Amino acid sequence: MCGIIGSTGEGATLNDLLEGLARLEYRGYDSAGVAVARADGTLDRIRAVDGTASLELLAELAKGKSEGYIAGLGHTRWATHGRVTTDNAHPHFDCSGRIGVVHNGIVENFRELKSELEQTGHVFSSQTDTEVIAHLLEDYLKHGSTLKEAVTESISRLRGAMSFVALDADDPKILVATKRMAPLIAGSGSGANFVASDIPAILGKADTFYQIGNDQVVVVSPGDIKLFDLSGNSLELPEIAVEWDLEAAVKGGYPDFMSKEIFEQPAAVRDTLLGRLNSEGEIVLDEMRLNPEELRNINKVFIVGCGTSFHAGMVAKFAIEHWTRIPVELDISSEFRYRDPVLDPQTLVIGVSQSGETLDTMAAMNEASMLSAKTLVVSNVMGSSMARAADAVLYTRAGPEIGVAATKTHTSQIAALLLLALYLAQVRHSIYPSEIADVYSEMIKLPQKIEEVLASDASIEEVAQSMVGIKRFYFIGRQVGYPVALEGALKLKEISYLPAEGYPAGELKHGPIAMIDSDAVVFGIVTRTRLWEKTISNVEEVRVRGAKIVLIANQGDSESEVLGDVIFEVPKTHPLLAPVLDVIPLQLFAYHLAVALGNDVDRPRNLAKTVTVE
Repeated sequence: MCGIIGSTGEGATLNDLLEGLARLEYRGYDSAGVAVARADGTLDRIRAVDGTASLELLAELAKGKSEGYIAGLGHTRWATHGRVTTDNAHPHFDCSGRIGVVHNGIVENFRELKSELEQTGHVFSSQTDTEVIAHLLEDYLKHGSTLKEAVTESISRLRGAMSFVALDADDPKILVATKRMAPLIAGSGSGANFVASDIPAILGKADTFYQIGNDQVVVVSPGDIKLFDLSGNSLELPEIAVEWDLEAAVKGGYPDFMSKEIFEQPAAVRDTLLGRLNSEGEIVLDEMRLNPEELRNINKVFIVGCGTSFHAGMVAKFAIEHWTRIPVELDISSEFRYRDPVLDPQTLVIGVSQSGETLDTMAAMNEASMLSAKTLVVSNVMGSSMARAADAVLYTRAGPEIGVAATKTHTSQIAALLLLALYLAQVRHSIYPSEIADVYSEMIKLPQKIEEVLASDASIEEVAQSMVGIKRFYFIGRQVGYPVALEGALKLKEISYLPAEGYPAGELKHGPIAMIDSDAVVFGIVTRTRLWEKTISNVEEVRVRGAKIVLIANQGDSESEVLGDVIFEVPKTHPLLAPVLDVIPLQLFAYHLAVALGNDVDRPRNLAKTVTVE
């Protein structure tokens, strides 16, 4: 889950590395470091360990040290192997200090490789799995390999999902990188070329971007970028279409990325829905690579995802079953392949992942492919590993999301999955075209309705500030309100670090209601969906036990409002679309409470944006 960047060429600067790392902090921020090569063959390293302030310290330490720099590596760390110390911070060197390496992911067989290397005289200075890569490269170079050959031979011996970039001080203008089930892109610019784990790191520096595939090796020099397979065969560089601009990757006047991204949700949902209806009034999904006949033969759907993506998948389950009558199973990605799922060619497995690189979800999709199921990925990143491997892909168009706690990608995922549900209904003729048209007409109103919800930000902030000091929060909902409750609880936990639990409202009497007293706050999702009356009854059960009640209710719903101490209003919409609106007050509440508590909302402790370890 770490962030990596490399640059080379006359136009490359140390500031490029530092700016790139600042944009990659959502991938980890336990520590940070850079290694810069100079024309005289020296490799200088600067590392900083200061928690979420590591990059600020790194920039301070780097002042005045950029003269003579011709290539460099940078890294921001999310610790997996080894404590958060300077010795464990990247870049890592070999014994001689000639080879520098930055790495994202896990080397699963690092212990056996480390033991083997130590027996041949290598001395390790860290407790990381990464350092074995530097020493492996050292061995291969000693035996006459080029850096490209050494990287190729090394990745063949390493097990696990990873990407890494290497720099050799003896040939300092050349960067060599590789990946396996971890994000890695290259970019060419004016006077400099780059490699990085994500596009935002080099936006504004590179003009053209390239996708690196699994078990491919990319050689980046000042004037060229070349791609090879593990047999040394030259490959064509696949270009990535990037529609984001630099402004989309910076805060744009907001105090933090999370608030910026919450307020970008109208545009994110609007862009996700844009151009999805043809002149005949039919849903069109341009990225769909499964033909209508294949989709008509589907008799079962699995949806897999992690965290926020899983909650979006829960909403999709209700929509797909309601509109298509296909049974849908829902799985946490990390559990899916270990329960021996029953799949066949008539099964569709939908993987939901913001980055398209989430290792648990990627592994689940690989399992589905091995068992002959059809696979479809919902992702926010064009050309992501999961998108390229699947039979079909549906892209959200939320733009880069930097904040670790997902907001705009969540609502965009729901919108995309609802589109998919309508599309399946259309090709299977399971509902009337007029019903599809009616639902779609409601969907395209969602961006305006999101703006109406966001207009209540100031009042939600007041409520959040009034609840500083409360220690227990519960979120309840039924049917599509249940995933909203789970997402509200998750957001609060992620950034406030307070206990928060989401429950199906009907489950209260089966245990959780024992926790309800006057010290608890209960959020109830009571917008007018099919189970509104039953949910209201559940709210009454916790109200009479003394809890403070906050309700997410439709505008003007006086019947619901009488039960709440606080009401967050949202506009009315189609019941299956309601989660797109209902979740937004919960995002705002979690955000403002975390800010009031003095927490760093963009960089919550122990979390990283893209999870590439299992």
